[in-house]
Amino acid sequence: MQVVNKTKNEVISSNIETACSILSRIRGLMLSKPKDLILVSPREDITSSAIHMMFMLYPIDVIWVSSEQMVVDLKKKIPAYNPLKPRTWKTYKPKTAAKYVIELGRGDLGNTEIGDKIRFLHAGSESDTLHHLL
Repeated sequence: MQVVNKTKNEVISSNIETACSILSRIRGLMLSKPKDLILVSPREDITSSAIHMMFMLYPIDVIWVSSEQMVVDLKKKIPAYNPLKPRTWKTYKPKTAAKYVIELGRGDLGNTEIGDKIRFLHAGSESDTLHHLL
């Protein structure tokens, strides 16, 4: 699947996985090799779209997206977990409610800004692919 910043006409990730179940969302990118992941929250709110960095082996960029597929918050270069550095034990929440959390372990959020429109596409397709996950 691709994640495209429709506002800027840029591909954010060309190969991203999806985590919809509670277990896959909790696991996220813990103890994985660098990859990109979309966490689909059961509700659009701040708490359901919070993330943690426990057992993360690499830094990530994060984009929080509303159900209207608009960027509501973002964070660049969240540091990897280090048990000897308590500042890396944090939980991160969006400033406003979000439905999707895009965790970028291989890429970065580029020129993406709050208010940009995001599309979730199969590679080479113009149709939105996450509507069936809502």
